[in-house]
Amino acid sequence: MPETVDALFAFAAAAAIAWLLVPVAEAFAWRIGAIDQPRERSLHVVPTPKLSGMAILVAVLVSGVIFLPWDEETRAILLGAVVIATVGIVDDIVDLNPLLKLIGQIVAAIIPVSAGVTVDVFTLPFIGGVDPSAHTVFNLPVAGAVDIGELGTIFGIVAMANVVNLIDGLDGLAAGVCLISAATLAAVALSLERNPAGILAAITAGGALGFLRHGFPPASSFMGDTGSNLLGYLLAVAAIQGALKTNAVVALAFPLLVLAVPILDTGFVVAK
Repeated sequence: MPETVDALFAFAAAAAIAWLLVPVAEAFAWRIGAIDQPRERSLHVVPTPKLSGMAILVAVLVSGVIFLPWDEETRAILLGAVVIATVGIVDDIVDLNPLLKLIGQIVAAIIPVSAGVTVDVFTLPFIGGVDPSAHTVFNLPVAGAVDIGELGTIFGIVAMANVVNLIDGLDGLAAGVCLISAATLAAVALSLERNPAGILAAITAGGALGFLRHGFPPASSFMGDTGSNLLGYLLAVAAIQGALKTNAVVALAFPLLVLAVPILDTGFVVAK
């Protein structure tokens, strides 16, 4: 199908761009001093640059402009990607206050939600259709009336960004998990004829693969919060667009199965 071919080309383009730009991001990190110094609990033993998530961001933006439909949702998704990656860049450089970081993540999540990237009616086994947007919670100056579906979507995007951030502890772990998860989400979305979501997931997988070439043990650079926040955000948005907006029983099952590893890993970390 043409959509599958577009997704494959988008995947290849994002992977190639990220692959080529990671060394540029490494050089920039060395220049401005965005270096992760080894500590007592660190697994790396030499100073390592940590801004390579910028290469993933450029790969996503360029591939998104080329392969995604240029509509309001796409523009909002890419703008949100810029915002959440910028929050990560600042955090990688100056160690941002956690509250300010959370506020930045929420602002980034609100952008696509305000453009319609929300959880619509979905179906639960033995229960039937569930409409989380049936009740308004409160009003936001930017987005107007916010319903339960929108509030839950914002929470989900922010949570997923932090989930990926928490599993980014071993060389290549977060990028590898995101590669597998995004590729699976792409296949699910394309099979459900959610083609823009499938292409977005393919772009996310390509960006993760392009970085993985440099982040595989022993890593020459880290993607930092820039990359982990960005990949988590993109995974969440792709899951919402690709399955959660589908009125089918699989709407909840597929994203939870695909993202089970990072979600369970984060759950164990919190429990410990």
